[in-house]
Amino acid sequence: MKVFKLFGWLIITLFVTLHIGLFSSAGAVYLMEQLGIIQHTQPIPWMTLFGTIMSSFSIAIVLTAIVTRKLFAPLRLLTQSMEQVASGDFSVRLPEDNPGLWMHDVNINFNKMVTELNSTELLQSDFVQSVSHEFKTPLAAMDGYASLLLCTSLTAEQKQYAERISKSCRQLSILTGNILMLSKLENAEIVSKKELFPLDEQIRQVVLSMETLWSARSLNMDLILPETPYYGNKDLIIQIWVNLLSNAIKFTQPGGVISIWMIDGKDDIRIVFRDTGIGMTEEVQSRIFEKFFQAESSRNIQGNGLGLALVKKIVTLCNGEIFVESKPDLGSSFTVILPKEYH
Repeated sequence: MKVFKLFGWLIITLFVTLHIGLFSSAGAVYLMEQLGIIQHTQPIPWMTLFGTIMSSFSIAIVLTAIVTRKLFAPLRLLTQSMEQVASGDFSVRLPEDNPGLWMHDVNINFNKMVTELNSTELLQSDFVQSVSHEFKTPLAAMDGYASLLLCTSLTAEQKQYAERISKSCRQLSILTGNILMLSKLENAEIVSKKELFPLDEQIRQVVLSMETLWSARSLNMDLILPETPYYGNKDLIIQIWVNLLSNAIKFTQPGGVISIWMIDGKDDIRIVFRDTGIGMTEEVQSRIFEKFFQAESSRNIQGNGLGLALVKKIVTLCNGEIFVESKPDLGSSFTVILPKEYH
């Protein structure tokens, strides 16, 4: 049925454009007669050719417009929608209210597919969130019992086992906390509980709170943090600095340097975390913001692959951007750009 409708439109288009071409050629001849360019008594052997050219030209223009609109427009919309789905947006839907559309069935099937993908994504997210939440209580209990054991008289071997249990519990606790936070942020669209606070002081506090980590590796800290007020959610923003500094400490060899610079611009604030660590290849850089991604060179380094994914999500929620520059054995540089907001 849809094929017959398209064929009917094609016939009508040919009929109309043919007459437009003939009337156009006739009008051109009449105008030339009135201007004295040609005489009515003169034979016009090229008249038929001129009319055919005008008709063909008109048909070509109209057919091109119709083909572009009727055939390519739905394909462009489908392509754009597929790009949105590929980026993780399962809320996109294609129109189904036009049964005569030649891609009507494709649109229906596409919408069914996206609906199923969205349901699967929500189910997976709810499952991960529920499991992570249920993990927290037994992990806290295990960590507590391990700490109590360490306060008793144990043999060297028993003490070593208790320390490993406590350390593993803390690692799992951090992992579940990151999963819960990331799951919560993935369903968020706006940042609430904003307030004005000194961004430079917040970063200094993060550096001081992690002093035992970077001092144990004999790392040198280079801070250039001018006084910079910022309006945002303190609890979210601090997660950016904690994860970036934690990464820099983990991947910088003992005796290296970690630099943190802040530039207070007119419309935005730029914060740079630069280290002299092991660096990354271009392939690794393209994937570091993916959940649970860990490069082969960092498999033996403590981590869960969620820190940078969390950073990326928070920066995006704040309408900001984050960039990375790195080369193997030459260190890495993360630049966070936060647009200024006024209250």
